[in-house]
Amino acid sequence: MPLLDGSIVLVQHMIKCANTSLTATLNGITQMDVRLATHGEYLERGVVYVAPSEVHLELVDNQEIQLVNGPKVCYVRPAVDVTMKSIKRNNGDNIIGIIMTGMGKDGTDGISHIKSVGGTTFAQDEKTSVIWGMPKAAIGTGHIDYVLSPDGIRNKLISQLGSQVFS
Repeated sequence: MPLLDGSIVLVQHMIKCANTSLTATLNGITQMDVRLATHGEYLERGVVYVAPSEVHLELVDNQEIQLVNGPKVCYVRPAVDVTMKSIKRNNGDNIIGIIMTGMGKDGTDGISHIKSVGGTTFAQDEKTSVIWGMPKAAIGTGHIDYVLSPDGIRNKLISQLGSQVFS
């Protein structure tokens, strides 16, 4: 996969012992550097940051990672709602929020927030979702710009960003 001229923050509900294997698996299928996010680290272009289990990931000024031992949100920690809601409007940032297959409604408040700060929003379609709870709930907010398959999301990101972001 060609490098993305930006950062990706991946929030996945998973047990702690899966952190290392998910990071290793993703490193094996992308040219981007995939790493477990650490407290105080600043986002770098071309890096995928995986939120570690059992803590929330917040972004300070859309750049600095803060790992927070807050209460569970939507029964999970980390919660994508917490991460998305920490993002601030910044005219220089291209903010994109994506909700993919998963159980529950984590992401509904966050995706609405992303839309409110001028971001573009995506949800995975029902046909390709293993569990359609999270995308369905996000779509129900009325704040989703595109409902697509993972390949459709990939293709739309390529066309929207005007260059080959993924291969």
